[in-house]
Amino acid sequence: MNNLQTMLQAIRNAFTLAGGTPGLSALFLAGLIALWNAKSEQKKDTELLFRYALVVLLLIISPPYLYLVGRLFTGYAINNMFLWLLPLTPVLLKVFSDAAGAVQNRGNRVAFVLAAAVLLVLAGTSSFQPQSWRMVDNHYYIPEDTLRVLQRIRQIRLERGQEEMVIWGPEQLMNYARSYDDGLLLVYGRDLWEGTPDSEMHQIYEAEAYNAHLAMGDAPVFQEHMGPMAAELGCDMVILEKAPFEEAQQPWPEMLGDYVLQEVLEKELIYVYRP
Repeated sequence: MNNLQTMLQAIRNAFTLAGGTPGLSALFLAGLIALWNAKSEQKKDTELLFRYALVVLLLIISPPYLYLVGRLFTGYAINNMFLWLLPLTPVLLKVFSDAAGAVQNRGNRVAFVLAAAVLLVLAGTSSFQPQSWRMVDNHYYIPEDTLRVLQRIRQIRLERGQEEMVIWGPEQLMNYARSYDDGLLLVYGRDLWEGTPDSEMHQIYEAEAYNAHLAMGDAPVFQEHMGPMAAELGCDMVILEKAPFEEAQQPWPEMLGDYVLQEVLEKELIYVYRP
């Protein structure tokens, strides 16, 4: 049930990002129903358009698409949701033109065209809305929880006057850190945990990086070793998640070697290097 709710929420979020207003979505659904009805009445000219619209729609917003593409290609599914406009435009044009053609009286036809234009205006625009661009920092569609942590990390970097800062943190954070702030350097990238190093071998990790990834995955167990490991990796900051400590019913450390707990956020702990 939770997985289904998550999937439906992902679809709603994707429509919002793509500019899919409720009004346009309703008009599109009504258009599909009209095409289906025309198809059932053996109107062959609508059959191809109906199949095209249905196939493209299912390929773009169906739960299998969001699940498979979203897991295999991070960010791709959401970033390409605007493609739902491909079936939207021809479907609405076809339905409105056929309906206008069915009106015999010229005056009524003009009134219908004006009413259709008003309906489209009230339905909303397909251009990107402000909620799609809530902040320039989030043009990579970084999850809000992660974005707030990255904003604080960037603020700390600027307060310390560092042009670059080496950080070591959980996968979710490391996944977006460089996209958000190119002043954040990582001890390893997503290719390490996804097991997909690039073909040109730009990322060749030493054993220390693999050990660091292992330790970050079970911080309550490895916490005594994380301070020295972070110093050896040249980290300026270490970020830990609270959840593993809470699940283990274990208090989180006030220090990791030479790293002092500076911030206790909603879900994360931020340690900074202070020799």
